[in-house]
Amino acid sequence: MEEVIEVPKEKCMKVTFPNEPKIRRIFERLPPPFKFEESGGKVTVYCPLGYEIGREFFGFGVKEFYKVFKALEVENGRKIWRHDMIVLEPKKTKEMLIRMAPSELHLLRLAAERAGETLSDYIRTAAFTRMARDLGL
Repeated sequence: MEEVIEVPKEKCMKVTFPNEPKIRRIFERLPPPFKFEESGGKVTVYCPLGYEIGREFFGFGVKEFYKVFKALEVENGRKIWRHDMIVLEPKKTKEMLIRMAPSELHLLRLAAERAGETLSDYIRTAAFTRMARDLGL
């Protein structure tokens, strides 16, 4: 039997929207740590991770996609309009201290610079990539 991965709702970004099929399909195939609730004509999705929604991937026109953007209510995070994407990003309120050799830090900084990312974003992306693989997400 496969282990069910649970993240407490209070630790998640909360995204609420009208229960409309076109908006709902954006969130339907998310992996198990994402939780859904329906109430009073609205759907709430508890998102333990950030999520990017591509306009063309879901077949929206520009005006229709903008209406989707306006319909999304986000708590414990933010929504960002980025070209043809809506980026849902949880608040980053926790810090983590890690120790590493000066040479490792130097190499990480070089890699982040070449990728055009901040060191923090580079390390976060690398950690999430491994986490997703190890948890089967």
